Amino acid sequence: MPDIAVQECGNIEAAFDIARLNGLSLTDELKTGQTLDIACTTACTESVVGKLAADGVKPATAPSAEEVEAAPYGGIGYMGIEIDFVVK
Repeated sequence: MPDIAVQECGNIEAAFDIARLNGLSLTDELKTGQTLDIACTTACTESVVGKLAADGVKPATAPSAEEVEAAPYGGIGYMGIEIDFVVK
């Protein structure tokens, strides 16, 4: 939920508004395709929303099945090329 708040409203404080509006807890696990009502009652930080959109960054996006398969162990001590870092 906090990632969605940053992505949609530009600040983490909006997570409380989004959770309350949807009858959820901040720690509830969302389901794929689940629809949320988004209302940024806290001041929306348009510069953050715009920068994330311009850079194609979606902090609320979970790893794809391919990314999980490429680095099945994850966590501390494990890194996946092109997932955790880029080789140039």
